[in-house]
Amino acid sequence: MNTEITPLLEIDWLQWLPLLIPIFSLHVLLIGITLFDWSNRKKQIALPYVWLFVILSMQLIGPILYLIVGRRSMRHDYHS
Repeated sequence: MNTEITPLLEIDWLQWLPLLIPIFSLHVLLIGITLFDWSNRKKQIALPYVWLFVILSMQLIGPILYLIVGRRSMRHDYHS
């Protein structure tokens, strides 16, 4: 296993910064929107804390999965 850090130090990060800032910003926005939606709907979602774990543990795929699949998995409570 290669644990050498010198290749990372040799990268010109200022050159990559214009590309990395929008990607990072969109990622934070996606997680923020997903967590906001989850917090508003957690009483309606089936297994809400499992979805929270998926959102937070799977950095890019988790929020997308929640927005596509998780919002449709509604809890079926028939208690009136």
